[in-house]
Amino acid sequence: MKTQVLDVKELKKFSDEKRHQETIWSDDHARISLICMKPGQEIVTHTHHGSHIWMVMEGSGEFLSGGRPQTIAVGQIVVVPPLEDHGIRNVSGENLVIASIMASGD
Repeated sequence: MKTQVLDVKELKKFSDEKRHQETIWSDDHARISLICMKPGQEIVTHTHHGSHIWMVMEGSGEFLSGGRPQTIAVGQIVVVPPLEDHGIRNVSGENLVIASIMASGD
């Protein structure tokens, strides 16, 4: 496998109907998805068997875990341990772009 540089500006896509989520890289051990949400769109609370990492690339949103909302914004990284509930809502007036990184286990 060769080294790759992924350009979020070129890869991001939005949908008026629902959030857009697309795998932009994967191998046998990990996967990176790009999640693009317009204002009002969300990822409902869910769990995974492996760790889950979200990197906020553009915008801001409301991270939900354990029933507690927390504001997240550009430059922040959210690390969710296995089997912890988590979700996110775009409660802002701007688009939200998140890189989602998942390791083996899911």
